Order: sequence, then C-alpha cells, then structure tokens
Amino acid sequence: MNTSTMTSMRPVQPHPYGVPVVSHADGPGVLLALEVRKLKGSSFWWMAFGMMFLVSAWAAFAFIKRDGSSSLAMRTITLAQGEVYQTFGLLAPILAALLTSRMVFIDSSERMDLKWRSLGQNETGQFLVKMAVAAVTLSMSFIIPLVWIPLVARAKGFVLNGDFTVVISAPVLTVFFASVAVTAIQLMLSLTVSKQAVGLGVGVIAGLIGTGLGPMNVTRLGWLFPAGISSAANPFLTTSGPDGYAKMTLVASPWIQVGASLFACVAWTAISLVIIKVKESHQ
Repeated sequence: MNTSTMTSMRPVQPHPYGVPVVSHADGPGVLLALEVRKLKGSSFWWMAFGMMFLVSAWAAFAFIKRDGSSSLAMRTITLAQGEVYQTFGLLAPILAALLTSRMVFIDSSERMDLKWRSLGQNETGQFLVKMAVAAVTLSMSFIIPLVWIPLVARAKGFVLNGDFTVVISAPVLTVFFASVAVTAIQLMLSLTVSKQAVGLGVGVIAGLIGTGLGPMNVTRLGWLFPAGISSAANPFLTTSGPDGYAKMTLVASPWIQVGASLFACVAWTAISLVIIKVKESHQ
C-alpha cells in the first residue's frame, strides 16, 4: 500500500457538533458552521427570533396606525420607512449586548474556548466568527421590517417621495453596516470584561445617547460611537410641513451616507480587533 493510499484512509476525527475535521478547521465556512451548530438548541436563537418579532410587531402596529390616518402627509412611504429606521439607534446596542453576552456565556459554560483552541483557532478567529453570526442576526431584526414596510405601503397607495429602490436599499445597507460596528464593540466588551452587566449597561446608555442626537441637532457626533452611526448616516431628512405634520424625504446624496457608514463600520471593527489582539498577546 503506497503512501497516498494510507493518507486517504486516515481516520477523520469527529467533532462534537457534527462537523468532521482532520486536524484543524481552517475554512471560514467550517468555522461559521461550528458556531451555528454550537448555538443550536440554545436560548440564543429564541432570543434572536424574539427580537425579530418584537421589532416587526412594533413596525406593524405603527404602520396600521399610519394607514388609518386620513392625512396624505401621514401616508408617505419615506415617513413609514424612516419611522422604523429610527428604532435602530435605541434598540440595536441593547439587542447586540444581549446576543453577544449570550454567545460568550455559552462558550464559558461549555468550555468552548478550549475546543476552539484544539481546532487551532486563536481568539481573533473566534471573535470574527462570533461577530459575523451576531451581526447578521442583529441586522435581520431591522432589515426585515425595512423591506416589508415600504412594499406594503406601496401596495396600500402611500405617496412615494424619491426613488423606491433607494428608499429600501439605502437604510438597509446603513443598518447592516451599523449592526456590524455595534456588534463588534459589544462583543469585544463581552470578551474582555468579566461582568456581562457592563456590556448591557453600555448598550443601554449608548442607545439613549444615540437616539438623542437627532432631536439635539448634533447627529455628527454619532461618528464617535457605533450606536450613533445610524443617526450620523441617516439617509432621511425630517422637516416640518406647512400643515404642521412632519415631512420625511431622502437626503440629496444617500449613497454618500451609506459609504460613510461602511467606513465607520470598518474603523470600529478594526478598533475592536486591535483590543482583542492586545488581550490575546497578554495571555
């Protein structure tokens, strides 16, 4: 029997979560599969689906109330869309803190950090995988209503101010990039601070500050922390109409706002990675 035959018959080491590996998991797809399988059956997904239902239910009730109004100023697609978009600044940091703290708790209770290291993964790799799963989960809580609200509003005869494709895509992309930034910071706090209540407290404070930037007309300060990105890169412009009702339209250059949110996302993710690497080097 030659060497190649012996190599092909080498037994594959089973992984406790059902993903076979020969020596170590080195592909991003495999790492993501391991993370998702690890969370299978845990309260993480119940929490995630609960968040999605909560945001969509709130958006539905707000839309039903707006649909019942006889004023044309209240029945605009951008106003209905912007109403959902504004919930991100308050809820996203809190939801991100809950998701990331749950992921870290599951790791510590099941000693998954040792299992990850046995697969040849350092803390940086673990951080990126966890961030990907949590960020996508968080963003979907807001992207789902940001997609179905304008579609239903258009079918119900709401007035459209601006390009329909931009009305959907600009806030969706901004929310996704902001979700990654918020998740990166909250996950970094969960991994570096032993008391999980600290991350949740930071999330609550960040959410309150983030939602207050718009009313105080200091949205540019939102670039200074992840929870404020949605306010700083808001693709909607709110003004007061002659009838006294709020009027919301797209800003002149919504794609510039989207690009700026992407830049902020990369910056805050890089900052989080640097802190994780420093922590890893001191171990």
